[in-house]
Amino acid sequence: METELLDLFRSLASISEEETMLLAHGRRGEIAGLVQAKTRLVGAVDHEVARLDRTNPGWRDTLAPETRSELGELAARLRDICAANGAALKRQIDLSNDMMAEIAADARRRRGTGSGAYGASGGLAFTGTAVPISVNASF
Repeated sequence: METELLDLFRSLASISEEETMLLAHGRRGEIAGLVQAKTRLVGAVDHEVARLDRTNPGWRDTLAPETRSELGELAARLRDICAANGAALKRQIDLSNDMMAEIAADARRRRGTGSGAYGASGGLAFTGTAVPISVNASF
């Protein structure tokens, strides 16, 4: 019981650290597998805690002091990793937003502030807004 829960927490912390390191170095393409593994581990932790609550509602009180201490340390480690992970994700999102804003500004400079579109009857209509900018998911 205790060993399985500790192993799950250790694995979750390890994968989360690796994910944060990849995010910090801009290697987003390698993260998909880690995210799937992390999701499975979180599900396994939830399942194990629910099973323990169902079979022995007071299991937390019966933990050995060493196990309780290690679980506390792992929880604190996970908290710190999640904070670093969140900061790395925020940097990536901010960078993407800045790049999109620059692309849109450049498109407005090159194209002007208006845009035109052909209608079904072959007519050309101009609007005062800039052409919308979009980038596919692989960007």
